[in-house]
Formats: sequence, C-alpha cells, structure tokens
Amino acid sequence: MKFRRKEIIEAVQWNGTNQNEVKALAAQFVMFDYADTNHDGKTFDPVLKVKTREKIIPAKIGDYVVRGKKGDFSLMAKKDFESIYEEAK
Repeated sequence: MKFRRKEIIEAVQWNGTNQNEVKALAAQFVMFDYADTNHDGKTFDPVLKVKTREKIIPAKIGDYVVRGKKGDFSLMAKKDFESIYEEAK
C-alpha cells in the first residue's frame, strides 16, 4: 500500500534572489548575509540562514524553508522535500 502525508505545510524554495518571498514566510527566523561568491570584490550575493530551534543553518540554492505545525522553521534539501511533499491544490 502507498501513503501520502496528510499534513499541509507552508514552504518556499530559496533560489538565491527571492529574499522578500522568504521573509514573508519566515520573518524573524531568517537572516541574510552577503558574500563575494565571485571573488571579484564587486558582486555580493545573498546568503540565507535559517534560525531553527537548535541552531542557525545556512541554506543552499534549491533548499526549502519549511514552517512546521507548531510555527517553527526548518530547512530541507530539495530532494528530501520533493520526495515527501507535493503541491497542494
């Protein structure tokens, strides 16, 4: 038999440029730093960090910021998230 999770969650996928969308979901649970990822001294890309119950975790492009049932936040890798959840209609 096959089973689907019954819970509906709120989540947003981090694409490296959607700071406003992530802030709208997680507000005080997210932070942004800026890093010179091109090492050119001119281009600074946003680096997302998510505050969970235990620690602050840096996100990778493609990770999902997930609001849990109790209002807490976590970070899930794209492959893990997409293997568990499907978009609710």
